[in-house]
Amino acid sequence: MPQRDMEQFEPYFDDRINSMSIYVLPGNHYVQSSGNNAICTLLGSCVAACISDRNSAIGGLNHFLLPGQGNGGENSERYGVHAMEVLINGILKLGAEKSNLEAKIFGGARVIETSKDDTVGDMNARFVTEYLTTENIPIMASDLGSNRARRVYFFPATGKVSVLNSSPRETGEMRRRDAEFMAQAKARVQQQKAGGVELF
Repeated sequence: MPQRDMEQFEPYFDDRINSMSIYVLPGNHYVQSSGNNAICTLLGSCVAACISDRNSAIGGLNHFLLPGQGNGGENSERYGVHAMEVLINGILKLGAEKSNLEAKIFGGARVIETSKDDTVGDMNARFVTEYLTTENIPIMASDLGSNRARRVYFFPATGKVSVLNSSPRETGEMRRRDAEFMAQAKARVQQQKAGGVELF
């Protein structure tokens, strides 16, 4: 089940950046209003939006796997629309002002081998860009596309982001994970069309 309760996230020391970090799994988000912890996630074809209030230390990060809005179930945060809504609402609930929000976006790599010109990574990247534009949240930086997985560290206290390109081994693991998720998503769609019952 998605880790919606912020207390479920345990800080750990990440020697890659010499800082305490909080790791966000796919289909989750995390927001904070104080402290110097980094918020971290590992991205393949998925996308993370790092959003913060430019006048405060309030901010957060999400990690979604597909554009669109899903079926409204408990896995909806895997989809872009819900993932963006819960992240922005979570930041605003901590006291941020909508007019002060800024975004930095990452991911959307072409890690799944496909003959299609428009990959899942491409669609995710396009979705998050269009969503933020519609919401009038300026995009201050982006690192989208390529064929390499990324590890993203977001520091809400400063609004800064560090991006580390993953090793070939880690990128391979992301490719397998993303391909497995896409196969599961297609199977669920086919099951729903056939009138089947979806269990989680």
